[in-house]
Amino acid sequence: MTLHLDFETRSPVDLKKTGTYVYAEHPDTGIWCAAFALGDENPRLWIPGEPCPPDVREHIESGGLVVAHNAAFERVIWRHIFTPRHGWPEPKLEQWRCTMAMALALSLPAGLDDLAGALRLPEKKDEAGYRKMMQMAKPRRIEPDGTIVWWDDEERKRGLYAYCIQDVIVEREIGKRLLPLRPAEQDLWFVDQRINDRGVFVDTDLCEAANVIADEMQKRLDRGMRQATGNEVRACTNSKQLTEWLNTQGVACDSVAKEHVDRMLGRDDLAPHVREALLLRQQGSKTSTAKADALLRGRSADGRARGILQYHAASTGRWGGRRFQPQNLKRPDEATDIAQAITLIKSRNLDAMMLFHDDPMSVVGDCIRGMVTAAPGKVLRAADFANIEGRDLAWLAGEQWKLDAFAAFDRGEGEDLYKVTAGSILDKPATEVTKLERQNIGKVSELALGYQGGVGAMMTMSKGKVPFHELYDMLADKMPEHADKAVESYEQRGRGQGLSATGWQAAEIIKLAWRERHPRIVQFWKDAEASAIDAIANPGGIFAAGRIKFRVAGTFLFMQLPSGRCLAYAYPSLADDETPWGKPIKKVKFWGTDSVTKQWRRQETYGGKLVENATQAVARDKLADRLVWLDRHGWDPVLHVHDEIVTETALDFGSTEDLERIMATMPAWAAGCPVAAAGWSEERYRK
Repeated sequence: MTLHLDFETRSPVDLKKTGTYVYAEHPDTGIWCAAFALGDENPRLWIPGEPCPPDVREHIESGGLVVAHNAAFERVIWRHIFTPRHGWPEPKLEQWRCTMAMALALSLPAGLDDLAGALRLPEKKDEAGYRKMMQMAKPRRIEPDGTIVWWDDEERKRGLYAYCIQDVIVEREIGKRLLPLRPAEQDLWFVDQRINDRGVFVDTDLCEAANVIADEMQKRLDRGMRQATGNEVRACTNSKQLTEWLNTQGVACDSVAKEHVDRMLGRDDLAPHVREALLLRQQGSKTSTAKADALLRGRSADGRARGILQYHAASTGRWGGRRFQPQNLKRPDEATDIAQAITLIKSRNLDAMMLFHDDPMSVVGDCIRGMVTAAPGKVLRAADFANIEGRDLAWLAGEQWKLDAFAAFDRGEGEDLYKVTAGSILDKPATEVTKLERQNIGKVSELALGYQGGVGAMMTMSKGKVPFHELYDMLADKMPEHADKAVESYEQRGRGQGLSATGWQAAEIIKLAWRERHPRIVQFWKDAEASAIDAIANPGGIFAAGRIKFRVAGTFLFMQLPSGRCLAYAYPSLADDETPWGKPIKKVKFWGTDSVTKQWRRQETYGGKLVENATQAVARDKLADRLVWLDRHGWDPVLHVHDEIVTETALDFGSTEDLERIMATMPAWAAGCPVAAAGWSEERYRK
């Protein structure tokens, strides 16, 4: 039997801005009510002042399971409010189960109402009750003496109680339709909760100093904008005024978004004062210190910011960031002396910063990572996997020559893979590959082509910085057979993609040469798509592709990974289509959350995309395996970003070399895949 439970709370604190921990710790945060049900009984309601029912107390104290949707919230509220203020016994972490985690593991929507819709349940959230909840969750007003007045009339409370009960009914029905997390994944969820409970220690002084520098910089930029525009535009952030002013200056403009400003600055006919205004706008867009603010707002009394990682945020199982968003931190400029820059920022003296740096706000951005530090008396030790996706892709597909090349590099006996790939394309030893060839041919092709990408993917990955047209003559001479195919391909589909004919054909030659050099990976794309199609056409059958397997069970297409974990594609189907050149094909369709619109809709996939999903999921499973090991052995992980794990340990605990060795130790299911990790130990988080 399980206990299903849901809280309705109120607070003057903005939950979205601070996160659950700061919200729960605030003395004015309280619980309006709780709805709960043991097993399939009718839900019961608890309101403050009532005792914990004896049967519920016995269930909790005997180790019974407690289920909630987004259990991380209920768990923290329970710890900080429900037990200390209302006397309910606190469940151990291992007693909790989360229906949102179960849903995300099946690539279903996270929100309770969206999830009920995706599962096509007759039970839905109470929309009118939701509006009452949102109103009652915040103060009605705050009196001059600080007294908080809540929306607490009896009618509203009755509506809120009914809403809370309905949430438990919906959550319980959802739980019946979902698969429980497999044991290893459930253990990982426990580790995820402990990592979020630990949080990261924040350099409060640096965050506050960065805000001072940013505020002063913004004031100066705004003064400059007023001078450049004759007081027509009052601030760099005033998009409407700037757009209107630019039009009065003979510059046709309907937007001053970044890409439009960059395009206008590329013109050579701008008046000096117009160019100055656009440059000020460009600089003003860099003055945001939102990440510093997020750390400050989410910081508890002990100086730590908690709850900044979201379990299974992507369909592959990878984590997402919350508030501070560690997954999309700016990559520091290699020329920036971070230690010196932090000292300058902490001086709170913009003039002093400008003596050393022409672009102070860019330098502040370089130091964002350094706002996360080790607590006093401790050290951050971190390590990340080297080229993990490239290794995992070769391993999944069985591209043995590439696995051998990775292993040789790890032993110190071979060149890095960008040189190896460039050499294989150019038919020359890797030792003779130039730096430009490594970057323009080796790196771009490795990053763009592994998942069935083509010229468009190469353009995106190179960010328009590779002069493909300059490579054409050399490539055509070395690979005339590919050059002929590239001409034919350009005539079919190459026009209108932003490259000259020779530029497009050069990129196509690189693509063709890369695919010729990677026959097992190319076959893996085909096999993955064919196996997915066979699985959908033959529910219950198991169809293999490389090291992965496909099977349809119930309303899901499952892709089983080498770890045993499965990726899920809901409501799979096949659709008839044809290629641009008229060949009939079958397309794999499924329902999922659109990565751009965040809407639940029908989508399609193909071999390269399935392979990308598998590769990134394998990389995630390796990271997860090491997270669990480190957590169990006292390393105290506090953060992980992409393929990197950051731990916080005592100064005399472990070493960088120990962590590198641990990270490179793989589970039995990953045998045969070369893995390497590089680490560091410092007071501050860094790249």
